[in-house]
Amino acid sequence: MSLRYCFEEDYVKATLARSKPSDLAVIDSDGISKAVIQAAVSRGVMVYDYINAGALEKGRSYYDKYEHLRLARYEGWPDEYWIDPTADEWKRHCLDLARQAREKGAIGIYLDNTDIYYQARHIKKSLERDLPDQTEVYRALRSIVCGINDLGLIVMPNGGDAFVRRFYTEHPTVIKTINQEGCLFEDFKRQPKSERQYRTEYMDWARKKGMYVRGIEYCKKTRHIAECKAYYKLHGWKGLYISKHTDLRGD
Repeated sequence: MSLRYCFEEDYVKATLARSKPSDLAVIDSDGISKAVIQAAVSRGVMVYDYINAGALEKGRSYYDKYEHLRLARYEGWPDEYWIDPTADEWKRHCLDLARQAREKGAIGIYLDNTDIYYQARHIKKSLERDLPDQTEVYRALRSIVCGINDLGLIVMPNGGDAFVRRFYTEHPTVIKTINQEGCLFEDFKRQPKSERQYRTEYMDWARKKGMYVRGIEYCKKTRHIAECKAYYKLHGWKGLYISKHTDLRGD
């Protein structure tokens, strides 16, 4: 089984077209027709769709509708903002997106930025409104994850280890797979030892709890790719996607 991540609209159609039966394609379906996705699904391609649970991007069609929920700029990502997920309208929005993903043929959701749970206590710059209570943020994310699970979709959080660990204590069977970016390489640079150890510990914890562990590594050099493959095999992490671009194009 091949694993492909493609969040760039211009590349999604090609990524789905070259995915084979039983491959997993993790895509952002915004702007992609139901027909394109179901054509891949009909060939046996498994599709996960993207939902950003903790941040709002200016390029989204629904940006204006939720702009008032912005908390602060998302450092390192121009035109993206941490958002207050405790608002009922945002929780409904995330579940509406999940329903649309299911209708298009997705079997799972790549749930991004659940680390808003951590950030709700640590954002210090460019605040636009009072930070919500961290426990309320947890409860909001919990309701989103449980709601997606109730729709019959697999929930795969990307990062968000603090949230995932707490959620597991209450719902140990809901999250069956996790994704983590840049354990070894991020932006084509080797991670500092401390960061690698931190992410490794989380991914190992998830594996030991019975979760299927996937990861994205950003590197180009042959020896770095080989290093990633060996490291993932050593730790028993089953899914590895190497991105040779800073964005995800489904290579």
